[in-house]
Amino acid sequence: MLSLESPSLSYKNTCVSIEHIRRHEPCVSWFVNGKCLWRSGDFKTFQSLKKEVCRTTLISSPFQTIASPEHLAPVFLLWNQESFNVHVKNLEVPLMDGSALPWFYALRHLAKVPQALSFYDFPIKEEWSFPNGFVKIAPAETFEVEYSLSRDHYSDSAFVSIYDGTDLLPILSARTFIFEEDFYNVRKNGLLAGVDEKTGLLVKTNSLGGLEILSGGPWRHPQEPILHKILDLIGDLTLHYPFLPKLRITIHNGGHIVHHQILERLLAYVIA
Repeated sequence: MLSLESPSLSYKNTCVSIEHIRRHEPCVSWFVNGKCLWRSGDFKTFQSLKKEVCRTTLISSPFQTIASPEHLAPVFLLWNQESFNVHVKNLEVPLMDGSALPWFYALRHLAKVPQALSFYDFPIKEEWSFPNGFVKIAPAETFEVEYSLSRDHYSDSAFVSIYDGTDLLPILSARTFIFEEDFYNVRKNGLLAGVDEKTGLLVKTNSLGGLEILSGGPWRHPQEPILHKILDLIGDLTLHYPFLPKLRITIHNGGHIVHHQILERLLAYVIA
């Protein structure tokens, strides 16, 4: 077993312990205070849990909650034939550096050589809109995402096709970010009490329409904010199972709420 700790969104320090269970059927089991909230592949139990968004993903039963699992969940894609127990302390998953990279290194130390990614078909085509944005999903030969953002003078987009682990690694390294104005507004409301300069990027939009880093730089990738949105998407869509859908997703100005709308459709399909 290994343990990693850091600030989280609400706490100055919290911890997750990950146990590699050998000679078991592949499964990721998520525990809070010693009680299992859900196991990957148990789709009906996961579907019954409440999914909420408060600048992060919250998954809860009437008795327990896990917050911010979306940065940890994607690394299990690279060890999808193994079994793990994830023990969350203080209800929240540590932010670490704001990316999934520390989790990847931890799992590689624990479970050794990464495995080939696994996929499942999703033969459904839909599109819908929401305030200031839209989403389209359609069947594809692999997992593909075109994600775009616009705010004030800033706009950017990125496209990724994921066939194997090497396609996933740049996404795992993309750190979370928040705009300066949003950061100080939510702090006034008592949120993000655990966040510091080591847990992501504080940014602002300049007069030329670009993003400037105020804290946490330099960039790891020119499109790091967009890649982190894709990381959040992958994390939300693989909480129920460490396989990727063969799906082409186009999102403009999305976020966790939209990701969970897609997840609801995935769950309905896999249960059916």
